[in-house]
Amino acid sequence: MFASMASPGTLAHNCEQILQFAPVSIMLIDAEGTITFVNDWHLANFARGKRDRDFFIGKKLHELPGILSAGIAEEVRSILDGKTIHLEAYYTDECSGGQSAYQNLRGTPILSDGKVAGGIVIREDVTKLVMSQHLLSENQVIFKALLDATHDSIILSDLDGYILIANEEAARRRGRTVDALVGTSLYRHLPAALAEARRSHLLEAAGKNELISYEERHDEQCYQVSLCPIVDDQRRVVLMASYSRDITALKETENQLRREKELAFSASQAKSQFLGNITHELRTPLNGIIGATQLALQGDGLDDQRELWDIVEASGRRLLAIVNNVLELADIDAAAIEPVLSAFNAAELTTSLARGYSVRAKVKDLGFCVRIDPRIPPSLVGDVFRLRQILSNLLDNALKCTKSGGIELRVKRISTSRLDVSPNYRTLLFMVRDTGIGIAKELQDRIFEDFELAEHYLTKRVSGAGMGLSIARHLVEMLGGRIWVKSAPGRGSTFYCTLPFALPDYECQGVPVVYERADAVFDPASHTVLLVEDERINRLTTGRTLERLGYGILEAANGQEALGLLSREHADIILMDIQMPVMDGIECTRHIRNGEVPGLDKGVPIVALTAYASGKDRERFLRLGMNDYLAKPHTIEQLGEVIEANLKHAAGNKAAVPV
Repeated sequence: MFASMASPGTLAHNCEQILQFAPVSIMLIDAEGTITFVNDWHLANFARGKRDRDFFIGKKLHELPGILSAGIAEEVRSILDGKTIHLEAYYTDECSGGQSAYQNLRGTPILSDGKVAGGIVIREDVTKLVMSQHLLSENQVIFKALLDATHDSIILSDLDGYILIANEEAARRRGRTVDALVGTSLYRHLPAALAEARRSHLLEAAGKNELISYEERHDEQCYQVSLCPIVDDQRRVVLMASYSRDITALKETENQLRREKELAFSASQAKSQFLGNITHELRTPLNGIIGATQLALQGDGLDDQRELWDIVEASGRRLLAIVNNVLELADIDAAAIEPVLSAFNAAELTTSLARGYSVRAKVKDLGFCVRIDPRIPPSLVGDVFRLRQILSNLLDNALKCTKSGGIELRVKRISTSRLDVSPNYRTLLFMVRDTGIGIAKELQDRIFEDFELAEHYLTKRVSGAGMGLSIARHLVEMLGGRIWVKSAPGRGSTFYCTLPFALPDYECQGVPVVYERADAVFDPASHTVLLVEDERINRLTTGRTLERLGYGILEAANGQEALGLLSREHADIILMDIQMPVMDGIECTRHIRNGEVPGLDKGVPIVALTAYASGKDRERFLRLGMNDYLAKPHTIEQLGEVIEANLKHAAGNKAAVPV
């Protein structure tokens, strides 16, 4: 049986209980909008006990503080016009309890006989929900900002590779927007080979549940890709986070560092090889000098003395050539040399070189010939000293490398591409051909580098420190030319260099051309030389050299002795050492130039005679008041040329002074 129906009174009571305990604010209004009912939940939660039921009963709903502050009074009055209203998450800053809140409101009219008899208004506090939504929205903004704050591409995908989340960098690299990227396949935007590799790595990371990193190269770009599995509560991999960083610049830096490390290692090897090689090259002539000298001192006859002293001289010249080459390379490295221009005759220069080298070739049973293009002008302007040095280094190399056959020096005039100055320039091609051991193709570029040899330094067949060809290259480039070689092992070598020279009537780069002129007959016997030198051996050898040249000689062991001697004796020229005890050569020169020596012409020629041998040293001594410079060691010919040139110059200056 069914229970009997409840009485009307019981039903009304039950409805009132439902209204009172419903977890929302419920109010009833009459046809005038006057509140006739308010439930307990409203009093407890919206009024918060600060307003009782009597406060609300009899008041107009649309005049309540919470309705007025929310600005919805007109919407509430429309209920009495028979409209149902629904307002979502509106804000009021003055509820009945004085608090602010977000509310949902639903208003429904109550009809009686087709007319509006009142209405029911239900309000819900949705403050927590709205604040959670705001927080979620803010978190999404922050999350997006964090994703976009990096230069890395970040993608969250499922295990099939479909993109769920992507940042702006990921979209930029693929030429898409973020919205267009989401939902597409990760592999769709990669080349086939890279897509297959990415798929394989993603499945591996998911299978192992561990981070996997590897490098991907897209054309010229290189990326570091990291795949990080995302797991659920059951530790099952459900998503994959992909991070891709552009490391192109980093890889280029690494490659550059690797190249520099290799170059540094190569330079270190070259340095070690050079030190070992130069030690060998220095010790070899020193051994000859010491051995020949010991034999000469112990010998009791004169029959072999000449041969022993020939060995000493040859070894000394070889030693001097090595030292000069080292100093020359140091000056080149420090950019301490500049071209010195003068007029010269190319035919005379090559003929002069041929005289010396033909004798050396004949000693080795080698042929030697020179061929000169008759179209070469008889007079050109250039650095003849450096040109002689370049050709000498090439000819020295040819002599060292050739055991049989011959050597040829050719000079040709060729057309030039120097369009701006070609009417004023002539370009010459110099060729030095030998029938020597030849050079392997892979070594032909290296032999022009500093300290490089065409053979291993421990097993080389030809002596040398690897400097001659390097110096030749530096000098050729300094003079605006080019040098190269054609060779094959066992078939000899031909070295080529091209150099531009100005015509005599053209001033090259604003530097006036110096022309040689004939000199009067010079008599050394009419001149006295003061030699200022603290080393007894050097005074002895240089003094005897001066005697053999025919000069009168005065000697002093330091600057102070020299000043005293000059106040009593006449000297036409002074050979001044630099480093000396008591008074050095620089201070002595200063006293002379200041006119502090009675009876001595303060303009007397002074030649620095020193072991300081670089071009910068020469310039320094000239600035300090000296007239010329001669480096130790030197030959008899060099000493004679310097003294004669300075005495002639001094005589010319005196003749030019009007009486």
